[in-house]
Amino acid sequence: MPIKTILLHMANDDAHAGRMAVAATLAKQFSAHIQALYVATPVSMPAGATGRAASYAFMAEATAIAHENAERIEREVRQALNGLSYDWTVEEGDHVELLAERASYADLVVVAQSAAVRAGDRISLHNIPDRLPLETATPVLVLPPGQPATAAIGRHVLVAWKNCREAARAVRAAMPFLETAQSVTILTVESPDHRSDEAAALVDWLHRHGIAARPQSVIASGGDVGDMILSCCTDQGADMLVMGAYGHSRLRELVLGGATRTVLEGLTLPTLLTH
Repeated sequence: MPIKTILLHMANDDAHAGRMAVAATLAKQFSAHIQALYVATPVSMPAGATGRAASYAFMAEATAIAHENAERIEREVRQALNGLSYDWTVEEGDHVELLAERASYADLVVVAQSAAVRAGDRISLHNIPDRLPLETATPVLVLPPGQPATAAIGRHVLVAWKNCREAARAVRAAMPFLETAQSVTILTVESPDHRSDEAAALVDWLHRHGIAARPQSVIASGGDVGDMILSCCTDQGADMLVMGAYGHSRLRELVLGGATRTVLEGLTLPTLLTH
């Protein structure tokens, strides 16, 4: 499915400008409309805030600050998205629930990983990339901390592949990127005593769609699979990673697969996730 609507997560955090720039670039590339959703509710508590009274006081103060900054950030959005089709909405509530609700009417959600450090009146959004891919069927593009506004995305794509539902959905969601990429690498992590032709089978399927992908396999040597994936991204000069989000959420408690969690914790490049 083509990307024609991009849901852009906005908040009173240090990474919002990078998200805007990426969304603008993608909107130009795919002729897409941007839905900018500014959530004024803080998502994390400072380490020193303990007790119900302190929590309420922090939430009230941080929400008030976020609303005060909404007008300024809207001006930034207006400038960054000048000439593009977009709308701007301000809401209060749980960030993931609000994004998941609106994601049903979008083709891509753009969020960011943070360093999980609160500074001044800013907030950290470190739990959103963990939760959101498991709460929506819409692909989620997670940007790494400090994503450069002018950095290219999707020229050299690495797909972390295994023959399962999550990975298959991720590849199909990434087709608009794969079709325009300069290079596509299909990475499989093999066990020492079992080799498969899964990468070759996916490469053949992509070739029939006009995508010149190439297979690459690495042998699991007892290390963390997520670290191996990130290392291969660096070695290949990838500027985008595509992978399934493995895990489940129950009663708002998130359980992620080991590779997914490792990649998100050490994120170094934009990563497209689907569950």
